[in-house]
Amino acid sequence: MRLLVIDKSISAGNILTRGLIGVGFRPIVVRSVAEALINSARESATAVLIDHGRMASSPAEAVRPLRESGINLPLVVLSERDDWREKVDCLDAGADDFLVKPVRSEEVAARLRSAIRRSAGIVTNRLGFGDIDLDLKQQCAWKSGECLNLTRNEFRLLRLFMIASERAVTRNEIQGSLWNDRNKVSDNAIEVQVARLRKKLGQERIHTVRGIGYRLAGPGSSNQRPSSEKNAPCLKTASCDCLDSSSELEEIPPEFIDPGMNI
Repeated sequence: MRLLVIDKSISAGNILTRGLIGVGFRPIVVRSVAEALINSARESATAVLIDHGRMASSPAEAVRPLRESGINLPLVVLSERDDWREKVDCLDAGADDFLVKPVRSEEVAARLRSAIRRSAGIVTNRLGFGDIDLDLKQQCAWKSGECLNLTRNEFRLLRLFMIASERAVTRNEIQGSLWNDRNKVSDNAIEVQVARLRKKLGQERIHTVRGIGYRLAGPGSSNQRPSSEKNAPCLKTASCDCLDSSSELEEIPPEFIDPGMNI
């Protein structure tokens, strides 16, 4: 999931960034709210994280212009000041959550996922669409109860389609979910990823929307709405590999796979 991170001091090798990459987020770092407002990454971001640190201003002053500009993405704030008044002001300004440092990167990631689920009307870690089910936490997916054994990119793409529900997903959104702005990919690369997922779901399950992108369709119908109450948790038996580790794991640099560090 693409994450827009606002922090004037953060860097690509920052512990926070490394931890978030390690649990599946793709941070796009900007140095200020003003930069965030003009950065094209906000159009395909899934959520916003503001690392306010010890700035003299209130974190609410960073949240307010984002909301006033029409950015309605799930938004989580990190601060080094444990002041209940600032928390209240920040939440009233439009933040979805507020965390005080030090905090583990796993908790930051969990709060972000929770905010994303709430914004999508999802209250559990599970998504359902017709006969397709997906577990966000265990990263498993099934069709008619059978494990799909998806690769990392296939899982990300299916997650994007299922959160979008009936809405067509644009090519820019797919690129933001699977890659990043520094690695601009061709339309053919996107088509290859969609074709691979189609092969596992069934050709009729992903519709091409001309001039826009793609849309997930239910079995025999294009109007299936998501649910979140199907299938027992995957037990990861020998017959169910869930997230197929045979390809694309190299996308996350190995030195970043350490989400357990304190921020």
